[in-house]
Amino acid sequence: MTFAIRSWRPQARRQALAPRFFDDEWFARPFRLAFQDSPGWLPPVDIEETDDAVVVRASVPGFQPDEIQITTADGDLIIQGAHEDESKGEPAEDSRFHVRERRAGRFYRRVPLPVRTTAAGAGARYENGVLTVHIPKADEARAANIAIESA
Repeated sequence: MTFAIRSWRPQARRQALAPRFFDDEWFARPFRLAFQDSPGWLPPVDIEETDDAVVVRASVPGFQPDEIQITTADGDLIIQGAHEDESKGEPAEDSRFHVRERRAGRFYRRVPLPVRTTAAGAGARYENGVLTVHIPKADEARAANIAIESA
C-alpha cells in the first residue's frame, strides 16, 4: 500500500481567488447599480497630483477622440463616451462567439479631484487607448513657502 503525502495550503487557495474577487464584472456590478447616474461600464483611472496640476489617466481602448467627452463640475472630472462595437448584433450565420470581453457601448466615470483646480489651461491627450487629462491647480491649492520673521 502506497500513501501520497500532499501538503494542505489553504492560503494558496485564497491567494488564487483574490484577483477574481476584485474583478470589475463581479465586484463593481453592485456599485454600478447603486449609482444610477453611471450608465455603462467604468473605465479604470489613475489620479496623480503634481506640484502644479492634477493628472488623470483613463483606459478607454478602442475609442476615437471624438467619441469621448470631458467636463468638470463641482470639483469633479467627468469622462464619458459612447462607442458601437463593429461586431454588435447577430453573428454571421456560419459563426458564433465563444468569448466576448471587449468593451463597447457607453461609459461614464466621475472622478473627484483631490484639490481645487481651474479649467483655464487644462488639456487632454488620447494615445494608445489611454486618455490623459492635465488640469492645473487653482492658485490657492498650490504649495507656497511662508517666510519666518525673526522677533
